[in-house]
Amino acid sequence: MYYPATFTPHNDGSGRYDVTFADLPGCVSQGASLEDALRMGQEALSLHIGSMIEDGDPLPDPSSLEQARQKDEADAREEGYPLPEGRLYQFVVADVKKKEAAPVRLSISLKPVIVERIDSVAAELGLTRSGLIAVATREYCNRMQACPLS
Repeated sequence: MYYPATFTPHNDGSGRYDVTFADLPGCVSQGASLEDALRMGQEALSLHIGSMIEDGDPLPDPSSLEQARQKDEADAREEGYPLPEGRLYQFVVADVKKKEAAPVRLSISLKPVIVERIDSVAAELGLTRSGLIAVATREYCNRMQACPLS
């Protein structure tokens, strides 16, 4: 997932940059250099998007770089402030990790000899009964390419 970011240099000669996202008001960051600002912007974007997903908020469609520039200029006109020279526009990729779904409890019926074998192999491998069944199912499905699981 990516969004256009605006990198605005500080005019004090410090080399610092502010990072904003036209599509995501409130998602801001800054860095001591352009490289640092890019890294910090990616972290801010990842956290912001992750929070939106967790809260069930809809994600806006990303603007183009030109649309982001136009939004910045429109906001500056509306708010009455000048936009500094040297602004850069670049897409930033959000590194959002999906939370794994909680395990689902199952009730299955197996012959006692099968349960004994599962428990024996699980103990040998240092797994729980459920862990062994999950590993075995994943391996079987991947081998058969019937239902690839990761």
